[in-house]
Amino acid sequence: MAPEPVDIDRCMVDPATYESTILRIYTKRNEQGLGFHEIADGVSYFDAATDRKALARAIATSIAERTYRPQPVDLWFLETGGKRRTAHLAGFVDHVVGSALFAVLSHNARCYGLPGVYSYLPGVTNVGAMRAFAAHIRAHRERVGPRGGPLYVLQSDFEKYGDNLPVGPDAALWRTLREVASLGSGDISTGAWDLITQLVRPVVRDQDGTEFTRLNGVAMGTPLVPLLGNLAVVPMDRAISGLDGVFYARYNDDFLIAHSDLAAIHEADARVDRLVGELGVKRKLSKEVRTALSGHGRPCPVDPTYGGRDRIDCLGMSVTAAGTVTLGPHRLRRFVARMAARIDGCAPTVREMPVRDRARHLVAATNVMLDVTSPFSVAGLTAVLDTVTDRGSLKDLDYRIARKVAQAATGVPGVRGFRQLPPDVLYREFGLASLVAMRNAR
Repeated sequence: MAPEPVDIDRCMVDPATYESTILRIYTKRNEQGLGFHEIADGVSYFDAATDRKALARAIATSIAERTYRPQPVDLWFLETGGKRRTAHLAGFVDHVVGSALFAVLSHNARCYGLPGVYSYLPGVTNVGAMRAFAAHIRAHRERVGPRGGPLYVLQSDFEKYGDNLPVGPDAALWRTLREVASLGSGDISTGAWDLITQLVRPVVRDQDGTEFTRLNGVAMGTPLVPLLGNLAVVPMDRAISGLDGVFYARYNDDFLIAHSDLAAIHEADARVDRLVGELGVKRKLSKEVRTALSGHGRPCPVDPTYGGRDRIDCLGMSVTAAGTVTLGPHRLRRFVARMAARIDGCAPTVREMPVRDRARHLVAATNVMLDVTSPFSVAGLTAVLDTVTDRGSLKDLDYRIARKVAQAATGVPGVRGFRQLPPDVLYREFGLASLVAMRNAR
């Protein structure tokens, strides 16, 4: 049953809207160890959560009486990965109001229709996007057979999506956002709309005290930003999804289009080009990847820009031409590295034992790392077991883990440790856990 849109005006003057938001913010901060961090002079997140009913009533009353005014957000800079990114810090009450609006507007946005969008929505993830893509690949294989034609895939994203997105008075975003906000009431009130626009496009206070309002670029770090990313190119989402037989998925600024007909994917490509200009976004051509996806991995003979591959890497995962899903290579390497580091850490404690006893103890320690019910399980294990359906990837992980156990037990590098401790001995005699077996048991 399709969800019903909510009346934004009514939600904004309902204390219950803010009460649940305050509790959710506190819970998140408490998990980060910041539950008693001050949000104002002598007031902590814990204090706000404890007195949330009174605070929620005060916020709702101020909005109903139109006395509430969002404060300027402070501009600061975040250094990550060698890049300097701008961020904005809103006051606590503005954060509560923005977070509450994000929840109700996102609900209405789903009622409005976000075809192919998988970002920042409850119950929808990048894993879901790649599973849907894998299902589309399997359906294609069933139609054409294992030796049939390829599936053509276009992967692209937008150039500095958050920094360049138009938010001036004439931006295309406002039309979509107003339609979403008005869904539950027919037309949102002037007061509620003014408040939404002030939170979407807040006054920014620089480090020297200068205040300004942006014409381009969203206020990264404020609660409504993810919603804006979802809504900004909805006309493009609809135009592409309207093509018969197309697969389309978008996660914020990254999008993927797939079709078995090269002419159809050329049409999708043209539709994107026609719409991005009026929406105020620009394709990042340097990162575009065009693939003729098939088991044999041959390129398209008609359009050489579609190179041949047997898998697609997207959103931190890989989807094979057989329609199976695995984590991206970098995530698999990180998982193996964690396992190897912990096995190496265990090795010195059994160094004085005979080789077979060493192996037995290392296998027992490794099995604890591979037990999802154990508090000592290795980070990333749940993601591997829940996400990976490609048995080849799981077999490779099993091989790498067994090789590391053999290396640590024998002190012999590389695969030569298997001469003393073959995989069959590790699995059958010592009971080394297998990711393939665990996945099959699920």
